[in-house]
Amino acid sequence: MPDKYFEIAGTAILVHHRGETTLPGSPPPLERGQTILFLHDAGANGNSFASVMDALAEDHSPVSFDFPGHGRSGSLDSLASIEEFAQHTEELLREWDVGSLVVVGEGLGAAVGLELTKRQQVTVDALICIGTVGPDADLTEEIKELELITAGKARRNFDTSGYAPEPDEKVLREAFAQWVKTDPRATLGARRAQRSWNAEAELSGIGTPTLVVIGEHSESASRESSEGLVRDLADASVETLPGAGRHGAIEQPQSLAAVIARTINSLGLSS
Repeated sequence: MPDKYFEIAGTAILVHHRGETTLPGSPPPLERGQTILFLHDAGANGNSFASVMDALAEDHSPVSFDFPGHGRSGSLDSLASIEEFAQHTEELLREWDVGSLVVVGEGLGAAVGLELTKRQQVTVDALICIGTVGPDADLTEEIKELELITAGKARRNFDTSGYAPEPDEKVLREAFAQWVKTDPRATLGARRAQRSWNAEAELSGIGTPTLVVIGEHSESASRESSEGLVRDLADASVETLPGAGRHGAIEQPQSLAAVIARTINSLGLSS
């Protein structure tokens, strides 16, 4: 698949896109249909959305990237705040001449998407949130575990929770392949940034149409956090993703792509 690097604030950032490969330093091709920007979760990377992007590429222009410290982007450390994540994303988009933009954010990426809409430095026409999202998301136990791992006091183990019952082995293999690409120090920094943002988030002024997608098999705490986010926003709705837990982009990519395409069409955004 076409990948290319951009330098943002001195850090090499890997961008994933579809369509023709463009010259170094040139924007990825974004002329087809709707530009859809995917923002990944802490500890993941832009390729977590590969199958969803493949499913949308015939009619739209999907693009993702690896946040600093994640995947194959530069830096050993994560950015320190959600505001910095949003600024970083704005800087990346600034030279791309993006018109209409739909943002799909998972976990941490959803917080970044919400911050982008709040800052209004780029125009976000619709936001789709997946995974464990919202200011009520409890990250305490995950952060404690990451602190032990990064201090050398615990072994780093792949987390197989949050999937639908009896997940396909291919799903777990793909999730593992993306998980190992990011150092736990970067995951810890990103989760700390998300926790700080959650504690102070003020979302009442956000009027961007938002869809919160909840996996059918998501645990009750994750579901309650997502439903709380819907209540916090002025123009938000919820949809269930059948056959998925918290990891819908990997578990049910075709179904998630259909939800995204349907949302775009319902808002009249597809060109």
